[in-house]
Amino acid sequence: MTPVSGSSRTFSFDVLGQLVSLLCLVHCVATPLLLGLLPAAAAELLEGEMLHGLLLAAALLCSAVALLPGYGRHRAKGVLLLGALGAVALVVGVLAGEERSALETGATLTGGGLFTLAHARNRTLCRACCAASRP
Repeated sequence: MTPVSGSSRTFSFDVLGQLVSLLCLVHCVATPLLLGLLPAAAAELLEGEMLHGLLLAAALLCSAVALLPGYGRHRAKGVLLLGALGAVALVVGVLAGEERSALETGATLTGGGLFTLAHARNRTLCRACCAASRP
């Protein structure tokens, strides 16, 4: 886990990274359902490229802040590989755009899933490192 100490809480960028990755997954699954229920203006907001860019930036930032220091602790290259593959898939999804919606959806779902797995594995390994270093 990559903690940031606060007053009485420990904040984990792995947890935030997982939440952002899951948000991407929910966005991809829920958008088609919501499009049938929302007016055109709200649908444009959900489908807008700006939203995709913001989600991508948040996912990449959270992953870098969590996975890189985590790797410094546990040295598990598989975590970085999962994160890198997730990042590539998300970038492909954003770049594919609406013209290639099947590629966009598939790449985004794959990237979000890979990021979620990378963060879960990172948390597990970091917890094991912390437990092993305790007296």
